[in-house]
Amino acid sequence: MKVFEAIADAVVAHGVDIVFGLLGDANMFLVADLVERHGVRFVAARNENAAVMMADGYARSSGRCAVATVTQGPGLAVAGAALTIARQARTPLVLIAGDTPPGDPLHVQHFDQQPYALATAGTFVPVSAASTAVRDVGSAFRAARELPGPVVLNVPIDLADASVPPGPVVAVPVVPRVPRPLVPDPADVEALAERLRSARRPVLLAGRGAEPAAAAIRDLADRGGAVLATTLMAAGLFAGHPYDLGVAGGLSRPLTRRTLARADLVVTFGAGLNRWTADHGALFRDAEVVSVDVDAAAIGARWPVTAGVVGDAGETARAVSAVLAPVHRPSWRSSDLAAGLAVADPFAGLVVESATDRIDPRAFIRVCAERLPRERTTVVGVGHFGGWPNLLLDSAATDRSFLAPWEFGSIGVGLPFAVGAAVGRPDRPVVAFEGDGSLLTGLGELDTLARVGAPVLLVLLDDAAYGAEVRKLAPRGADPGLARFPERDLAAVARALGLPAWTVTDEAGARVAFDEVLPLTGPAVLHVRVRPDVVQERF
Repeated sequence: MKVFEAIADAVVAHGVDIVFGLLGDANMFLVADLVERHGVRFVAARNENAAVMMADGYARSSGRCAVATVTQGPGLAVAGAALTIARQARTPLVLIAGDTPPGDPLHVQHFDQQPYALATAGTFVPVSAASTAVRDVGSAFRAARELPGPVVLNVPIDLADASVPPGPVVAVPVVPRVPRPLVPDPADVEALAERLRSARRPVLLAGRGAEPAAAAIRDLADRGGAVLATTLMAAGLFAGHPYDLGVAGGLSRPLTRRTLARADLVVTFGAGLNRWTADHGALFRDAEVVSVDVDAAAIGARWPVTAGVVGDAGETARAVSAVLAPVHRPSWRSSDLAAGLAVADPFAGLVVESATDRIDPRAFIRVCAERLPRERTTVVGVGHFGGWPNLLLDSAATDRSFLAPWEFGSIGVGLPFAVGAAVGRPDRPVVAFEGDGSLLTGLGELDTLARVGAPVLLVLLDDAAYGAEVRKLAPRGADPGLARFPERDLAAVARALGLPAWTVTDEAGARVAFDEVLPLTGPAVLHVRVRPDVVQERF
């Protein structure tokens, strides 16, 4: 048995049946063995960076540890941004990377892969001997699942083709240790309860890490007379509660912003509190902020807090409820507030004006709100265009149904993450919002989408520019033309690569396009030419 065959056996033993990647000299026989001998599905990307992003999208939507593979040298180097995104998101992902022979430093594709992997993925597991290959695969999977985060499993090309020493080769699946819920210190519980007793206008704000604790946080809000809010990544967590303010942050809607501005206490649960959640200090500027998190290092790391509680969100909420007598705040949890939240319309008061050849992006998102299926996975890429769906479109984030891979601020993420999400959750259609500049950094992945054939609606909000840069250049007197580009027929490009595509320039055309594309049974592209002068201040 060759080492690459032993690695394939071990990978499959860890429950892997889908691998993303791009073939090269140092990984092609591993991929061939996974496909031909084990029946693994190989999703071939057109770019290594996109391949790792697809794996990341797969992991985020499915909850499984993802696997990708790239070749040596430039194969790993190109994937650096995607690995950094996965590291910051703590995505469980194993990247099997080929490497040049250690004894050939003059190889044309040689570079020192270990420091690069540590700087991007953060964890590096080398396969250094044929006799340890299976064990090394297990180490990589354990690290990816337990840290969690991406791991580069490094396999030199000459070693991959070596023979495994005689003897049993047993690939034992790694069962990750399930951490026990972290119980908060009783003194911290009492201190938080006292803050809730004395507050006049408290808010409980939940992030993605608090999803399993939704019921406990809701109960604590009812007991403590608090209103509820979420980060964008936990949108919809408290849907149906009469005092759910919705998303807190730069993308808060008017009534939410007005209410949060009056808060005197904000308690966050499992939320990566940062400048976006606080809208650079514009929200709850007069409130004390207490952060509840299982990671002590995360408390106050990205935004100052008054106090912190180290503990599991659910355990902490239940513990505080147990020592807190019911508090009634009818002036805070008022009937007027509940009535306002019940009828709040994100499009109310918006004055939309479409040009003859370009639609106001807000008008298009209003059509999306009317027509898109509620049961979907929503992916929003990075850029000025992302502000419109995030602000105006109700996209539930529960059950891994919302992906916004903004951790590294890298453009070009929308399409590959959508492909990975569709593979990870084939039971739901995917709607992905992407910009023209962002798409053009990885145009080849339109071909990947066509080949995969998954139900992905790619919505291209095209302003013929890097809209974020235009927005920032002009006010300071710099030439915004530096960030503008000629119009391109991206629908024609999509059709040339095998995808059905429509061009949208007005609301009537948008409705016709949705009539033809829905229900979504396969990939499709809506090329939406939007007005470039409509600015989203808090994208």
